Amino acid sequence: MKDAARMFQDVNESMLSERMRFALNEVEQMGIRGLTAVPVKPTQEMLTAGARAGSISIETVMAVYTAMLRAAD
Repeated sequence: MKDAARMFQDVNESMLSERMRFALNEVEQMGIRGLTAVPVKPTQEMLTAGARAGSISIETVMAVYTAMLRAAD
């Protein structure tokens, strides 16, 4: 996420709208706090990786993923 914010630092600051500056700052703050954005619905690759890592079914991985997202709200 930090990389996305840094990518726009090279752009002339006067060209960025206030909303864009705010959004980029939020993304940077997420990175500083150790946060990232994840999809609400995991990809098949994510599910498969979780199932292999935990030696559990994809259905269980989905239940765990959903519970983790709900707990973060």
